[in-house]
Amino acid sequence: MVRVHRKSIENLTQALDENALAIIIAEESLVPRGVELLFQFLKSQQAWSDITVILLTHGKEEDSRVISGLVHLFGAHGNVNMLERPIRVPTMLSAVRSALRARNRQYEVRDLLQQRERNERVLHEAREELERRVLQRTLEITKVNSDLRREVTERLNAENSLRQLSQSVVRLQDEERRRIAHELHDSAGQYLSAVTLTLGQLARRLAQSGDRNKQLVQEALDLVGSCIREVRTMSYLLHPPVLDDFGLASALRWYVEGFSLRSGISVRLDLSEELPRFPSEVETALFRIVQEGLTNVHRHSGGAKACVDLKMSAGHIYTTITDNGHGMSKEVLCTVVKGQGGVGLMGMYERVKQLGGTIHIDSDETGTTINAELPIHERQESSVVTA
Repeated sequence: MVRVHRKSIENLTQALDENALAIIIAEESLVPRGVELLFQFLKSQQAWSDITVILLTHGKEEDSRVISGLVHLFGAHGNVNMLERPIRVPTMLSAVRSALRARNRQYEVRDLLQQRERNERVLHEAREELERRVLQRTLEITKVNSDLRREVTERLNAENSLRQLSQSVVRLQDEERRRIAHELHDSAGQYLSAVTLTLGQLARRLAQSGDRNKQLVQEALDLVGSCIREVRTMSYLLHPPVLDDFGLASALRWYVEGFSLRSGISVRLDLSEELPRFPSEVETALFRIVQEGLTNVHRHSGGAKACVDLKMSAGHIYTTITDNGHGMSKEVLCTVVKGQGGVGLMGMYERVKQLGGTIHIDSDETGTTINAELPIHERQESSVVTA
């Protein structure tokens, strides 16, 4: 602790700062100007500071009224401890120690306030840094989300385009099948019929002769007849007229019967008791699903029996095709589920998806089951065909 002595109160006030521990003033040094400067210093202290002033008075009545008035002013300003002289040393030491203890507590408060200010500044800087990072991260996330949305949109657009392309391919396939079927029936079929008539006339002219030509003409007639039947069957398989004229039930009965004869596979056809006419695209899709399903049974399953089941319930039509073959391997079935199967199966998927339905394939070593579900929104015709 450093003790500094000043000859006047003015000099004392000029030397005071926040490092001062206590002020001891003798009553004789009080002058109005010095007291005014000291009071200004006391009033200008920081909030944490309340320096103790120890005023030594002598309490004699004959002292000047000016000094007495100044002494009374000290009693109304600041932390003032007045000691009347003569002062005992223990009393003086006690007052000084009390002033120093009070000042030390004030310094502790100052240090706490400064630490709090530093903490608040650090916290403010940390908050600003956090806000900056949050803003930066938000911008990054916003950009990532924007890129993700754009990628998702592009992928959806690509999937929609691919779906539309697939649907267009399926539609064009149906139209091309219909066109080829008509061409085979109207063009090739007519030409073959004309050849049959011509060969018939030739056969009649050669009827009286016994040469080899008669036998050759008959063989040619048989071959042309077989060709006509094959062309008619091919035409009907491409697009059976019975599907347009009499509906799905008749077309399925005709196809299943012919399929059994051609493949040697026994097929049981179960239809709803009353199967109405559906929109043409629905009937075509259902016919193609059954056609492709039975074709796969013949080509791949190795089974001897199959079943085709069509049922209606609550605005939906359910188609089930089962066989007793050796089934698909897990690898093939996984490929089909991923949409990477053969053209026929993918055609089935696209037809069902185009009409808002679902298709599911189960397969194991006991056989394969194809389940297709299509919603039926409206009927084109009110006629009913009995299965």
